[in-house]
Amino acid sequence: MATQPSVSVTKNPVPKSQGPRHRGELDSDRDGIPDKIERATGTDPYHRDTDRDGVPDGVEDRDRDGVVDPGESNPRQPGLFAGGYPHIPEPMVFDLVRGLGARKGEAEVNTLMVLSDPTRDPELGWAPEVEWAFADNYAFEVELPMVDRHLHALKSAFQATIPSQSKRFIHGVQVIGEYLLTEQDTETTLLHLAGLRLGKWSMLSMLGVRGVTPLSEAEHYQGLFNPSVYRDLGETVTVGLESNLSVSLDGSAWESLLIPQLHWQLSRRSRLQVGGGVAWNETTTVPVAASRIILE
Repeated sequence: MATQPSVSVTKNPVPKSQGPRHRGELDSDRDGIPDKIERATGTDPYHRDTDRDGVPDGVEDRDRDGVVDPGESNPRQPGLFAGGYPHIPEPMVFDLVRGLGARKGEAEVNTLMVLSDPTRDPELGWAPEVEWAFADNYAFEVELPMVDRHLHALKSAFQATIPSQSKRFIHGVQVIGEYLLTEQDTETTLLHLAGLRLGKWSMLSMLGVRGVTPLSEAEHYQGLFNPSVYRDLGETVTVGLESNLSVSLDGSAWESLLIPQLHWQLSRRSRLQVGGGVAWNETTTVPVAASRIILE
């Protein structure tokens, strides 16, 4: 999605002021754009979010004149980012549970596919999942990580957005629980999520710790740091660079992933993420290709 103006994280936010030139004019859906302008320019005067992308028309068209000016997005065309404001893209490989600032009732199904070392010893990891925002700023997911044709783990996650009045910054927490079927181990991950938007550029940081049973040994704890950066190329296309790093707290092992990616809004309710990069640890370096298909 193109850059959105920023407001506080509330359900269906609408500009507080319609401006002097719109005062007293009929505005049936109360989105800040008068009905006569909406009819003339193709937005719905009876629905405050014409393209149903979660961003009210009066927020996408911030001067409420019906024209897509520089720095605005098109209220007639759905964009990429779910969740509140400021809009922050979701990384492809280590994604969010809905977008930060998710609103009650938002839901999606998606499937991640990661092909490692495709030319020598290919391994396909894939993971169908369901995500649901059960209240404003709170979301839950269930995921089934697979390796080739075999179920590898059972996974669930919870995410909460911390309310903020900032126009550029948004943050929250995420808790992930995963039961590894083959190893019969349990992984628990706690992350702080922080997003920052500067015009068409945005950044997301995930910082936290993961513990693997048994928790009595230092090597079973990992520090996680996943910084990513993105740039909007238009209303429906964003490019980004995602990086994931995990290091055992005793320093005995580490893993890293660096993957450039493209996010593309295919239709009102479908998105595609694709990318390719490299994964490496203390002994091995392999190429990686990945994609995620999202239906909302």
